[in-house]
Amino acid sequence: MNVLSKVLMTCLALGISQANAGVIKSIAYGQTDADLLKSDFLLNSYGHMTEDFEGSEFAPDTSSQDTGNDQSSWIRTAEFFDTRVGTFENTGPETGQGDDVKQENLMIEDDTTGEFGRTGAGRWLDSNDADEVTWTFAPGAFNSFGFYISDANDQGAILKFRLEDGSVLDEDLTLNSDLDNGNIAYVQFISDITFTSAQLIFNNGINNNDGWGIDDVTLAKVPEPGTIALLSLGLAGLYAARRRSI
Repeated sequence: MNVLSKVLMTCLALGISQANAGVIKSIAYGQTDADLLKSDFLLNSYGHMTEDFEGSEFAPDTSSQDTGNDQSSWIRTAEFFDTRVGTFENTGPETGQGDDVKQENLMIEDDTTGEFGRTGAGRWLDSNDADEVTWTFAPGAFNSFGFYISDANDQGAILKFRLEDGSVLDEDLTLNSDLDNGNIAYVQFISDITFTSAQLIFNNGINNNDGWGIDDVTLAKVPEPGTIALLSLGLAGLYAARRRSI
């Protein structure tokens, strides 16, 4: 599946929606809008820590396999990957009737082995159709994060963002049931509290064999978390202005 180059859906409410008290969720679909949202996110935050999966620790190893079949090819495979931004672990292997291999593992893929991702963007982390992948954040006083995600919405994907106080925020990425295979989005969350020991859980749903790819994962800080509403207005304004200039 190739990433769609056209915009599938404009960013909901100019990329900003109040997901829950104290948390703002921003989602932009289509490569152009996704790139703009990422740019604005980086511009309005600091202390960035980013994983692009291009380091030598994600390069092909002895487990690498390219069969010519996207479902049975990979650059690297493991039950979990330790990254700059924390640990990604397959905590719920696929339960659907797919033809994937190594169902207990996650995979590092690229254009030569993967069925989705940003074409020409190098390597990414692939869920291998896992029903649940848990991301435990790297230590640090972060209160915002963003990432590209591909193909997560054609069968459904739920984000469960667990804050350090134990609360759980369920965020549904299925904003448009008409999204095609290979869609691309940029997702950003800003919280009014820091998350030093949080998890982000992707739940693909029972008996589904659909997956997703994730790339350019960034943990960041926004100044004065208590001014989250003002920050959201600033992001929305920047996003709208940049869209008008295209």
